[in-house]
Amino acid sequence: MAGNLIGGAALGQAFGMLSESISQAGQTSVCFDSNFRRLNSILLSVKPVLEDIERLNKALEGRESEIEIFKKRLEEGEKLVRKCSKIKRYNLCKRWYYSRKLADLENSTLKFFSVHGLIQTCRDRKQILVALKEEGEKLDEIYSILKNMKLDKSRQISSR
Repeated sequence: MAGNLIGGAALGQAFGMLSESISQAGQTSVCFDSNFRRLNSILLSVKPVLEDIERLNKALEGRESEIEIFKKRLEEGEKLVRKCSKIKRYNLCKRWYYSRKLADLENSTLKFFSVHGLIQTCRDRKQILVALKEEGEKLDEIYSILKNMKLDKSRQISSR
């Protein structure tokens, strides 16, 4: 299952639930087959990124709130897919209404992941740059201390 590949954490469970719902709904409900296929392709394209986000967040020991944002989005999609799978073929009004909802979910999901991903990337890059600047300043201090020590030793040797 696709969700198990992400891991046992909250994000992996939400991803797995949505992926499973799409698979089950695709088998039982022909009404929204094209919508489910498009959603599934979105999930498959986003999966490696979500895996990386979760893995890196664990390595950096934090930012569970960011994972929660993605998790909520996946759970909303899962609820909508479950509702759609219960709609009967002959109920044209509901089919039309929920097909619009699924299309909105597709569009908003793509926008959501691209915007939030871009924002996270920008913030992470800024944090990296700040950390590099701080490390560079520390290295400059160490270099100046070593340079002063070298000058002091050369003065001591020349004064003898």
